[in-house]
Amino acid sequence: MDFKIDIPTDSEGFYSLECPYCNERFKANASDYESEDTLELFCPSCGLVGERSNFIPNEVIEHAETLAANFMKQEIYNSFKKTSRKTKGFGISFDMKKPKAEEPKLLKEDEDLEQIELQCCDKIIKVNIDQMVSNVYCPFCGVN
Repeated sequence: MDFKIDIPTDSEGFYSLECPYCNERFKANASDYESEDTLELFCPSCGLVGERSNFIPNEVIEHAETLAANFMKQEIYNSFKKTSRKTKGFGISFDMKKPKAEEPKLLKEDEDLEQIELQCCDKIIKVNIDQMVSNVYCPFCGVN
């Protein structure tokens, strides 16, 4: 079974990302992040590289896990409900309560990030200028 969970973007179409090494937050355009050419990302702050999926923030992963768990609980309930109907009259019965959906974590948006145009790859990212110690590394090619 395939289960697709959409990761929300900000109002301008940027994904919130977080470096798995230094925990610095930044944003990349959704189309740049999802590009077939983008297998790895460099952190704009520390410059370390990792698989792009490693840059998904924990709250997004927790949000997706909650949505998936809610879906799974509902599917199990539906399955047992159908079985209950089929076994009615055969001396077999069981009672199942409808599962209560857990509220997914609200995803915070870092709207205070500033846009930077990267000349090396002709792409735009958003970073926290106040937190950047030196030049910004390009998340797509690593150029500083």
